[in-house]
Amino acid sequence: MSQSRHRAEAPPLEREDSGTFSLGKMITAKPGKTPIQVLHEYGMKTKNIPVYECERSDVQIHVPTFTFRVTVGDITCTGEGTSKKLAKHRAAEAAINILKANLCSS
Repeated sequence: MSQSRHRAEAPPLEREDSGTFSLGKMITAKPGKTPIQVLHEYGMKTKNIPVYECERSDVQIHVPTFTFRVTVGDITCTGEGTSKKLAKHRAAEAAINILKANLCSS
């Protein structure tokens, strides 16, 4: 007995007049995505894959601090947090905010 599986296709990303993908529309279309996922998808569409690097791990008793840097194209942002995951998410959020601001001002 064969089963057919149906996959819901995501709607294609709309392009703005300048030919770039709309980051704002991408975020709105995918509300359950983490900042890391949104930034990665944006990087895949624009051929600028985000690169993350752990800049600092300051693990003191009960107060760890991590700093991550993300680079997407010519934009570099950092994020700090009490876990590696939180620091990476904050770096991705900072990059998304800069990308949105750059797209709105162009």
